[in-house]
Amino acid sequence: MKTILFFLISIVSLAQIGAKTKPNTNSIQGEWINTSFGFEMKLNLNQGGQGMFDEEAITYTLNGNKLIIKGQGTNETYTYQLTGNSLTLSGGDLDEAITFKRNGNQSTSTANTEFDKNNTKLDKLLGQWTTDGADLEFKANGTGLYNTKPFSYTLNGNTLISRDETGENQFIVMFIGKAMTLMGQGVNATFTRGHSGYKASQDANATSSNNNPGSSLDQSIVGKWCYISSLTSSNASSSYSRCLVINSNGTYTYNAEGSISGYGGGGYGGSSSQSADSGTWQLSGNRIYVKSRKEGQKVYTFEKRNHPKNGDPMIIIDGEAYVTFYQRKPW
Repeated sequence: MKTILFFLISIVSLAQIGAKTKPNTNSIQGEWINTSFGFEMKLNLNQGGQGMFDEEAITYTLNGNKLIIKGQGTNETYTYQLTGNSLTLSGGDLDEAITFKRNGNQSTSTANTEFDKNNTKLDKLLGQWTTDGADLEFKANGTGLYNTKPFSYTLNGNTLISRDETGENQFIVMFIGKAMTLMGQGVNATFTRGHSGYKASQDANATSSNNNPGSSLDQSIVGKWCYISSLTSSNASSSYSRCLVINSNGTYTYNAEGSISGYGGGGYGGSSSQSADSGTWQLSGNRIYVKSRKEGQKVYTFEKRNHPKNGDPMIIIDGEAYVTFYQRKPW
């Protein structure tokens, strides 16, 4: 009898040891890897609710099918689905669902919670970055250069605020592997380390000038220009805005968004839209020559005009009016 009992205890002990040495596919704990963006993005969910996400220390909690991740200046709630060795996250700050694969070669011990406390988002931001036609440099003293154009900046969590002669602009900054993505103000661009894009932008501007004799970068129209409308009735409401940021180096960004909602018959309905673009510009008389990232080379009519009611300066591009976003003298 004692022999049988000892044999049963041994089997249970071996099963427990085996469970500790193999990844538990029913547990969200572990190291997860995503390579969909061309870079290796890691998510470590360790014991005790601690971990790392994209090289940043985090804490996390689970609530039903919700994964709540807190980091430096961030607090995001994701919906998660765990299927074997796949972890899918959606919601939060994600535009679309992404799937991580479990890294079975990594231990989930608390030793993985060690991290360099100086490895902050600001440390990641500092240095030189490039994308197609644009170079960025962030310096430790809170200043930077955009295509050799100076600006100042502050960083709070994922929010980057830059300031230059066009005013203040706010972006969401995300680091994915070795890349940086900036979103906001009509910009949605991914940068990599180094400087090379500005030369391409200069070449594009030179080609544009050769094709359009007499064109120039009229500094008087540099700034932020917007059209905003909002209508509300007893059973419907709508809003629409479009903003154009014209930079002194011959580049621009464009952003438009709108929404409409209605009530009636005991029901509710609504829709929304959003679009963005960027490129380069040259002005020649009453024509503006644009090289759009989306639509290529375009030529539009151009006119300077003051608002008929308050006298604010406006620019009219192809019949569409944009009013100065910041206070400035009439034309």
